Amino acid sequence: MTETISKFLLLFFILLGNLLAFNAVAGDGKGVIEENNFAQLAKQMKQQKKGLMLMLHSEGCAFCAKLERDYLAPSVKSGDYDKEIFIRKLQIDTGVPIIDFDGKKIDPGVMSDRYDGRLTPTLLFLDYKGNETTLKLIGYNTPSLFGGYVETQLKEMREYILKNHNRK
Repeated sequence: MTETISKFLLLFFILLGNLLAFNAVAGDGKGVIEENNFAQLAKQMKQQKKGLMLMLHSEGCAFCAKLERDYLAPSVKSGDYDKEIFIRKLQIDTGVPIIDFDGKKIDPGVMSDRYDGRLTPTLLFLDYKGNETTLKLIGYNTPSLFGGYVETQLKEMREYILKNHNRK
């Protein structure tokens, strides 16, 4: 084998290894979805009697990235909540319109203002109409306790959804 071919093969295998490693991390299809159509999601929520845990985040927010990496993405990947909630995120400072729960186009900042969610990260717990079902969680500064806080809010959200779905 010539030296040129050896270098080419070495470069090829290095690139292939990097590509496979990237796909293993990013391409598993189990990341947190950046939601842009809440009307469509609301239909699924209503049909499946599920709630929504929504993280409001902003560009460059280190705590948002940490919350997603440490808690939300593993929760999505595990599938532990698949039967009862959707887990989504919404970047509030893009300026790119989204579809609200009522089907109208709005700025993500308008939606975050509705929930008093300008501080990021803010974790909301919503029903299919976009109503808050329990208190929101603001910030992410106690990772070791955060799962317990979320579980408490999810329990309250489940009770709210069961009570309100049984009315109709």
